[in-house]
This record gives sequence, C-alpha cells and structure tokens, in this order.
Amino acid sequence: MAREVTVVHLDGSGREKGVPASLASELQLTGMNPVWVPSRHPSERSIVTYWWSATTGQLVGCRSLQRLSVAMLLDFHPNVIDFTAWTARLEWSERGRKRRFVPDFFVRTAAGATVVVACPPASGPSGRWEHQRQVLQQACREAGWQLGSPRLPQPDALANLRWVARYRHPRNSDQAVERALLAAFAQPMPLLEGVQAAGVPRLLALPRLYHLLWRRRLTMDWSIHLGPDSPVRAGGTAQSMRPFTVGGQE
Repeated sequence: MAREVTVVHLDGSGREKGVPASLASELQLTGMNPVWVPSRHPSERSIVTYWWSATTGQLVGCRSLQRLSVAMLLDFHPNVIDFTAWTARLEWSERGRKRRFVPDFFVRTAAGATVVVACPPASGPSGRWEHQRQVLQQACREAGWQLGSPRLPQPDALANLRWVARYRHPRNSDQAVERALLAAFAQPMPLLEGVQAAGVPRLLALPRLYHLLWRRRLTMDWSIHLGPDSPVRAGGTAQSMRPFTVGGQE
C-alpha cells in the first residue's frame, strides 16, 4: 500500500521542516544537526554513546554498542567522506495515527551518493522493524538514496580494528617516525621486528604504527589477531571491511 512519507529535518534556524520524500534528494543531511536524540529509559538495556569521527572531526551518536561498531567501520572506510546520526526523521500516517522512524546513520560517499543505514534490534528483526524498513525503502526510492544494511566483520577483524581505532586521532601522527616505519615495512615484516628495524623506541613507534594502520598506509591481515608477529607492510591493498551492503551487494 502506497503511503506519503515525509522527511523531517532541522533548517538553518534550528526549526523542524518537513518535505515529501520525493523532494528530499537535495537535502545535505550529513551537514545538519540531529532532529532527534534518544533518551535512555531505565527499563532499556541499550546504551547511548558517541563516536569521535576521524573522518569529520565530529561526534556521531550511537544508541547501542552494535551501532558504535558500525560507526567505527564507517569512519574507517576510505569511500565514506561524511556521516552523521539522527539528522532526519521519517513520518507517515497509518490507521489514523502518525508513525515515526529515525534511521541510525546518513552517509555521503566519495561518489556523491547518500546511503541511509538502519540497524535492526540486537534481539533480531521484529515485525515492527520489518515494517519500518519497508517504509524506509520507499523513502529511499523516492529520494534517490541508497539503503545500506549494516555489516560487521568477523570477531578477530573487529577486535583488531577496535584496537587500532584507539589511535585514530591526528595527535598520534609524527611524520619523522612515520617515515622510519614506512621505510622499515617496505617489505612484509613481523610487527615487532619492523619496529626494531625502524630504530625508533617501541613506546614511541607503536602508537604511530597503529595510526598508520588506521589510515591504511600500512596494511595487515585483519582476520588474524594483531600481535608482535603479525605481518605488516607499507602500501599494498588493505583488506576490505565494508560497513554496509546495498541491495545485497558490497
């Protein structure tokens, strides 16, 4: 059954403004303030937190630990140039009542596409969730957006990325140390052996090494637990860890 879906966002004055989904293609939702912020109810087990994005230098809201992992993957992916949370709300009428749904993330890609990512409940998709997703699919078709399904990597890769992400901030960059590390890892070499070959004290070198891994200037096999013997090399092709799929495709 067709329904009229409205996209509600904040205008430049901070006031809510609604436009039909068919007219929402020009909205730059990644550059807006949140139209909604979750409040935690004592009966709920979810946790609301914020991810500091190295891509944008801004905080991105996450209403569960699963969504925090998705935000980390969005931040790491080289084709994501901007992303934010809760900047638009979908509204539609059904059975005489107004319904609302807030997607988790709005993403802008290097190709100029807008991808909307909505994470299912941690307990698994429910009937209500599937219905909301159908409405979101309709809104994406009308607005010319892509609907992204969140995709988390295997546990070891996710754990490795969580560790490296601790060093994503630019304060962990040091050009002189980075040059020494990149030269040492010109050929694949165990992590600790390469640090020693760089001639830089370990406590100084490791944060810079992890920062280079985050920036993909050093590469590794993310599926294997990161440790002193992990093979690391400069350049190469970093293993893809895509934060979402669109239409079942990567």
